[in-house]
Formats: sequence, C-alpha cells, structure tokens
Amino acid sequence: MRVNEIKPITDQSLVESIKNSNEGVFELVFNFYYSGLVVYADQIIKNTTISEDIVQSVFMKLWENRETIDIRSFRSYFIQCVKNRCIDHLRSQQVKNKFDNRAPESDLLVMDEDLWTKTELSELIEQSVESLPPRCREIFRMSRYENLKIAEIADQLKISKRTVETQISKALKILRVKLIDYLSLLALIFFS
Repeated sequence: MRVNEIKPITDQSLVESIKNSNEGVFELVFNFYYSGLVVYADQIIKNTTISEDIVQSVFMKLWENRETIDIRSFRSYFIQCVKNRCIDHLRSQQVKNKFDNRAPESDLLVMDEDLWTKTELSELIEQSVESLPPRCREIFRMSRYENLKIAEIADQLKISKRTVETQISKALKILRVKLIDYLSLLALIFFS
C-alpha cells in the first residue's frame, strides 16, 4: 500500500473490530454517535437524563452482544434501537400513569435521522475549513459553498484557473488529513 493511500473504513470493518472486542473502535463509534442519539431520543422522550440512559443502554447491549452482532449500518441500527427503547419507555410510563395520550403516535416519531449527525459533522468541517490558509479557504468556500466553477472563481479573484485548481487541491489535502478519522463516516452520511 502506498503511503498516500487511505484505506476506507466501512461499517462492516468497524463491526468486525467490535466483534473482536476492540475497545478503541467501540469507543470511536460511541463518541461519534452518542450525542446525536441523545438528541434524537430527547425529541421523543423530552427528558435528557432518560434519553442519555436509553442511549447508554443501547451501547451496553451492543457491547454485551458484540460477538453475535449483525449490523450493516450503524446509523440505521442505532436509530431503530433508540426509537424502540423510547417507545417502550413511553409505553411503560403510560401504564404507570394511566394516561391514554402519553405515548405518541408512530407518525409523530418521524424526524430527520441525519439532522444531528449532519449538524455535528458540519461544525467539525467548518472548524477544519476555518483553519485553512486565508486564500485557500476563500477559494474553497467559493467552490464548495457557493458552487462557483473554477473559471468563475478565477475571474472574480483575478487569478489563473491553475491557481484556483491548486488551492482547491491543497484545501482538500489539508481537510483529508484533519478529518481522516471521519472520512468513511462522512461518506456514509453524505453519499449513502
């Protein structure tokens, strides 16, 4: 393998590492998904402490059953598990409190599942973009955020197309290094 080659990380490779009791990979997955799942659960439960307990219990169950897990997509797996546990919690509260209207209808549980993940990643990406050299950052923003073509950027900034291409390439290399731990997860979220 060449030095500059980046081996893609897939959910399947992460699952295999967890199955082999790799605590570091488990911690990486936990850190990546935890806060977003708490936000998701809290939209259903409306109690952050209980939402945190629910999410922690999902991760504990994953670790306890790690040798037999069959997960194709962590995102789908976690969303489904958290949603089910939230519904179970609300149902048990309904029984305890004897309120018929306590448990929400299933259509009320619809939420943009990627909202929390995209928000977290957007902040991380924005911090990384902000750390780029000023001219590089300006050109990268024009290209990626304003969707300007290389020729349009060159005309606006009165520089050559080659300079624009070089600066975009430089920005992407820097961002790949800064976001290397998240590349596969970014791909899963934004390109799946």
